[in-house]
Amino acid sequence: DVERSLQAPVLGVIPQNVGNVLDDGPESPHAEAYRVLRTNLLFGRKNEDWTTMTVLSGGAGEGKTTTLFNLATVFAQNGQRILVVDSDLRRPSIHRMLRANNTTGLTDLLLNKQITLEQVIQKTKLPTLDFLPSGKLPSSSMSILGSVQMKEIIRELKRRYDFIFFDSPPLLGVSDASILASEMDMVLQVIQYRRYPQPMTLRAKQMIQKVGGNLMGLVLNNINMSQD
Repeated sequence: DVERSLQAPVLGVIPQNVGNVLDDGPESPHAEAYRVLRTNLLFGRKNEDWTTMTVLSGGAGEGKTTTLFNLATVFAQNGQRILVVDSDLRRPSIHRMLRANNTTGLTDLLLNKQITLEQVIQKTKLPTLDFLPSGKLPSSSMSILGSVQMKEIIRELKRRYDFIFFDSPPLLGVSDASILASEMDMVLQVIQYRRYPQPMTLRAKQMIQKVGGNLMGLVLNNINMSQD
């Protein structure tokens, strides 16, 4: 139904009540759903140089941050060097999932020439997974995600990591997400089943394509595996 109405492939189906795969470990029952998503994403990749990605959704609460974080974790559990960047400058939340500090981060890099990546990137309990917090939130985040500095940071991170995952705010209502979508090599769209009306989900997809985002496919989230 989703593939027909959105004309895009579903790359992953995530069950309900998913936890944090980093805390639950690679043997957790939910990790497998993200490994399937990871495999499908890599098969769909046309170019080995595509290493930056974001996970977008039309509205809030569809599970894009959890999807992004757990997907990054299964990549890291596979031995690849992974960085998660909290580029949701409006409501950053990944630092809470990692129980990490959010006082300095991406915004400091973008607004202060003196700050280096080494000063703001944090280690996690998984040696292959690093974290770049959002930092203090600027009064206007509009221009900085589309700035020349942001492009330079992305270029530098691509040299250091195998894959980089950028979290973002919802697409509809703010421009940050569409700016990010245009900067990324790959975009996934998360749809929480029955959460929002279909036209809204379709509108989100059109926005990704309008800014030139490379939509790899869709992720269905919060699916009741026995009933649906």
